[in-house]
Amino acid sequence: MKMLFNLLSLLILLTVAGCDIENIDKPPRGETAVWEKLGADSTEVGKALLECGLPHLNYLEDEVQKLSNNENATIDACMIQAGFHYKGRASWCSPFNGRDLPICQPGAVIPQRSVEKRLNSPFCKKYKNADECQP
Repeated sequence: MKMLFNLLSLLILLTVAGCDIENIDKPPRGETAVWEKLGADSTEVGKALLECGLPHLNYLEDEVQKLSNNENATIDACMIQAGFHYKGRASWCSPFNGRDLPICQPGAVIPQRSVEKRLNSPFCKKYKNADECQP
C-alpha cells in the first residue's frame, strides 16, 4: 500500500511539474517562454533564438551560462531586429543596462538570423529530432 502511494505521489508530482510522459523526450522550454512575436509559436521562437546565436534553449546549460554580456546583448538585438519582444525586461542596450557594450554602440553590426548557426548549435547536436532543429 505504501509503495502504491509513493508511486502515485511521484506521478502526480511529475505531472504538476510538467514532466508528463508526453514531454519526457523534449528539452525544457527555457528561453522560448520569455520571447514573443505575434503569430509565432514556441518552436518559431526557439528557431529564432538558435539562429541568433543562442547555443542552447535551456538557460541552465553551461554554454548559455558562459555567454558574455555582449554576446547576450547581441542575441537580444538580433531577436528584436527579427520582430520579437522580450517579456518583462528592457533591452540590453537600454540606458539603464549595458549601453557601454560594443553591440550597443552606434554603428554596431547586428547579426542576421542564420539557419546554419541553428542547425550547428550545441542544442541541435544534442536534440537532433527537436522541432527547432528541423531544416
